[in-house]
Amino acid sequence: MGNKDRRKCPRVQIYGPVSYLCQDSQGNILEQNIGIARNVSQTGIQIETFHMIQSEYAVLIFFDLEQNHMQAKGKITYCRKKKSGKYKIGISLEGTEKQKIEFVKALVRYYHYQKEKSRLKIIPAMPN
Repeated sequence: MGNKDRRKCPRVQIYGPVSYLCQDSQGNILEQNIGIARNVSQTGIQIETFHMIQSEYAVLIFFDLEQNHMQAKGKITYCRKKKSGKYKIGISLEGTEKQKIEFVKALVRYYHYQKEKSRLKIIPAMPN
């Protein structure tokens, strides 16, 4: 009962690599790492990583299907260690609605493309 979902927008489950830069409130970069985006909504994203984040802000970076550099800034809302030793990080996206939606759409498109690509079956060549 105490684990109520407080998101305003529905989550979309995804699985895709993202780089992130941890920043302080002045925009100074504190560290850079890689994580896995696990779910997104119009207002936030959850990533999974092996590194605890102790900063206030993060800049998320990835390349979309057309190799465009996609970037979004967000405020860290939580960092929880899982039994596996990995960390779940909640990030509330910042910027204009258009910027947030474009970033989320690109992540979701990338995920679905990769998912479809992995389902393709390779037919063995016919023997001569």
